[in-house]
Amino acid sequence: MLDRLRDLVKRLELPQEEEDDVVYRIIDDDLHAVEVTAAQYGNWRLQHDVAQRAVVGQDIVDDVMVRTTFSIMPENRGYKPFGTSAYGIILYDALPQYSQRYDTWREAEAGHRLIVERVRRDNSTARTADERVQSLSGTAGAVRLAVAAGLPALFQVHVHSDEEVTVHTPMCRMNGAPINVAVAMAGSGFRVSASVNAEARAASGLLTALDVKEEEGLVICEVDGEDHLPRGIIRVAQAVACISASDL
Repeated sequence: MLDRLRDLVKRLELPQEEEDDVVYRIIDDDLHAVEVTAAQYGNWRLQHDVAQRAVVGQDIVDDVMVRTTFSIMPENRGYKPFGTSAYGIILYDALPQYSQRYDTWREAEAGHRLIVERVRRDNSTARTADERVQSLSGTAGAVRLAVAAGLPALFQVHVHSDEEVTVHTPMCRMNGAPINVAVAMAGSGFRVSASVNAEARAASGLLTALDVKEEEGLVICEVDGEDHLPRGIIRVAQAVACISASDL
């Protein structure tokens, strides 16, 4: 009952006056977006379930929700009344690359179908790339198994070749730039490194504690085998973050 009362109050929040730079639109029986007065807009909201009426299309493609709707709120006159948006349904992260605006319901329907197909195609391409990385040998295969397989959303692997890999970490420098770590084979182990400001100097105790070293503008960590790769990558990223803080 309380939820129903709240919904009624929300629907009764009618505009009090019209503004020159704001346009009120409704969807008529022929699914046309029509400009109306503030009073007509308020009556339309009271007489319809606008949340349902505004939905042009909604589809789930793998773990992505694609939703196209009519904008039921008053908007700037230059703002197109229909739009498609997409987000990941697991982390609820917005995917702005799929956003699109339209003038009419028909355009929105066609645009929705195109975005759904684009998401499906992009997901298929991503799966193919992921399968390719999983099948790689050498450094690429080792990093993929040691780091990306468990936390692909946090540690993303960019493969240059079987022996050259960049890991995009979730850590950032103090200026907001992401910390990317390079991994290469070194003898029977791996060499993990990341660039830093050559003039910045962190406390030697910190570098010793993290078991890394700094030389020629790089923070470097040597690891013996695949099992030590995750810790080595994190140590290098931590060292870069600390050095960047000392440079402020």
